[in-house]
Amino acid sequence: MPHNDLTLPEMVAKSEEIRRALTPEFHAYILSLFPTPDKYAQLHNRLEASLTGYLKGDPEQVKECEEAGAELYQAISIINGFSKAVSPIDPSLMNKFNVAPKPATTSAAIPLLAANDLRVHFDKQGLPYCSLTRLAGAKGYELWFSESEPSVESNWSFLTWSTNCQGIYLTGLNRTKTNYLKLRGKRGNTLGPWSNMVILPSV
Repeated sequence: MPHNDLTLPEMVAKSEEIRRALTPEFHAYILSLFPTPDKYAQLHNRLEASLTGYLKGDPEQVKECEEAGAELYQAISIINGFSKAVSPIDPSLMNKFNVAPKPATTSAAIPLLAANDLRVHFDKQGLPYCSLTRLAGAKGYELWFSESEPSVESNWSFLTWSTNCQGIYLTGLNRTKTNYLKLRGKRGNTLGPWSNMVILPSV
């Protein structure tokens, strides 16, 4: 009777190859690749600690967060793969971990990057608007402003949302004050890093 496309004689031959390779040392090495609870906690904490800086667009934190995310995803994939492999023996493990990575869509696979060419323009009526080069993977753009010291995070407020990277009009601003502007791409609940900052002078 065949088992998974192998006849019993073929299974004996294949099993002999595995028996010879599966030494105690190799078995220990395989187990060492599986994340320990402490190691997994470290990976999780590293990503969590760098996430705030990533969302603010801090260059160092963006790099740290992306590297931490790649390492954590690798650990999640290992755990998920193990859960699937042993599910014929214990199906409850898949529900226990609940970490099966969702298939990435084309846009979701593209990391959101920071815009570096945000600019302020004026139309024929003298009304100000912003533009930038379209960010790959972004479904829209959040534009924020500050009327005072831009280095203080609490001074920033949300101004407008646009699905277009061109012609984002700056309505609702107090033009008697200097306004600082920055923008970030967004896709679902995913926010990209901040763009370069531009200044709209007072009039």
